[in-house]
Amino acid sequence: MDDAQLDAIRKLSEQILTEQSAELVELTQRRHGGGVVLRFLVDKVGGVTIQDCARLNQLIGQALDASNVIEDSYTLEVASPGLDRPLVSKRDFERAVGEQVEIELLESLRGSKQVKGQLLAVQPEAIVVTTRAGNVTVPLTQIRSAVKAINFRSENL
Repeated sequence: MDDAQLDAIRKLSEQILTEQSAELVELTQRRHGGGVVLRFLVDKVGGVTIQDCARLNQLIGQALDASNVIEDSYTLEVASPGLDRPLVSKRDFERAVGEQVEIELLESLRGSKQVKGQLLAVQPEAIVVTTRAGNVTVPLTQIRSAVKAINFRSENL
């Protein structure tokens, strides 16, 4: 599959994703057997459910079949980027507003190289995190790594 085909697939899928309040995080393709596997990683505010992935798989598949963009046989995979995916771009942070995050800094801020708390806001050059000690503004240029915090709670079943 050439770059022009992949661009056409990307444009087609992004229109569908936008209509479904989701967005394309990553599109990859690989050869498998006599065909191609197209893998769409999608996300939306609040996260992507299995039902979202199934619906998007169906909608994207129908659009690809109708467009004849792909001549070979193909397999379509639509998935969430996963809980442990790093927050890298400003858009990643925007989708995570309201969620718990863990951030490692390049330089110490308020005596620590780590910030943990709820992502409150994304500004043009920084993010604001609510921590136990109060709100902390973290310049985007000072972030070494960031992830959504994974909290496991044991509840009575």
